Amino acid sequence: MLAPVVAVGVQTWGTDLRALRRYWARADELGYARITYGDGLWSWTHDGWTLLAVLAGETRRARIGPAVTYAFDAAAHHPSWLAKRAVAVDHASDGRLDLRLAVGAGDAATAAEWAAHGIPYPDGAERVRRLEEAVRAMRALWAGETVVMSARAFRLAGARLGPAPVQRPGPPVWIAAMRPQALALVSRVADGWEASFVTPARLAGMSSRLDELLAAAGRPAASLRRSVELDAIVVASPREHDAWLERFRTARGLPAGHAIVDAVLAGAPPAVAARVRAYAAAGATDLMLGFADFPETGMLERFAREVMPALRALTPATRRGP
Repeated sequence: MLAPVVAVGVQTWGTDLRALRRYWARADELGYARITYGDGLWSWTHDGWTLLAVLAGETRRARIGPAVTYAFDAAAHHPSWLAKRAVAVDHASDGRLDLRLAVGAGDAATAAEWAAHGIPYPDGAERVRRLEEAVRAMRALWAGETVVMSARAFRLAGARLGPAPVQRPGPPVWIAAMRPQALALVSRVADGWEASFVTPARLAGMSSRLDELLAAAGRPAASLRRSVELDAIVVASPREHDAWLERFRTARGLPAGHAIVDAVLAGAPPAVAARVRAYAAAGATDLMLGFADFPETGMLERFAREVMPALRALTPATRRGP
């Protein structure tokens, strides 16, 4: 049987560990390709890396990882500690870890949240530079090298790391990026790229730009997986669709026509499958979905039961990406 045209994963968050365990086990059982859990100091999530160890034990086949994690300052995650934690989760999951990193949002509220904890939050260009330093340091540590680094944010003086990760040369590194400098970073150092809350048309434009950047970096376009983070509302009828979309918009405090609302993957299964194919045509190899009824599993199950089979229509030769 053909695999779906795109690999579909689910994002999870929250602090109810009993509900999370149920959800993770069900998503794994239903055949979702990836399951992520948020990392950060926000009140709506536990410590992400502690919970990833739990997630590893609750699943058997899905790849796992942070929704995103951060390495723009040693007080957020020092690359040596982040590399070490990644190795531990890679072993706990028998080699199923994806390390998903973020440059970080550029709004003042996000910077203020980090500053409240005494963690510096430099401007976007500086965060990009520091993230590149962190990725290069982690990959060298995973390779067993002795690392000497005197960079803007991190100092390593003959650092070595063991044990080695299960995955060689190390867990795949994904970077969530939307702006030009961050996209250029993706083209240089990432195995996967993730865009957030964009339409297929916008994804196509960004993906085309990434093709140009990859060519300039001497990399084939197919060397980079491309993921889209989306909210998802999978319903049985138009009436349910309207009610759920209004509920979603109100809960987020978003006006009608907001870009995030326009990008919600919403509708009955045939419409949702058609929209997923549009993302695939725009260059997506992966989707990361946050279902609107989480932590209930109704939409998770409906998508697996009624949408995933419809995504197996394209043959491997017509798909893009590795």
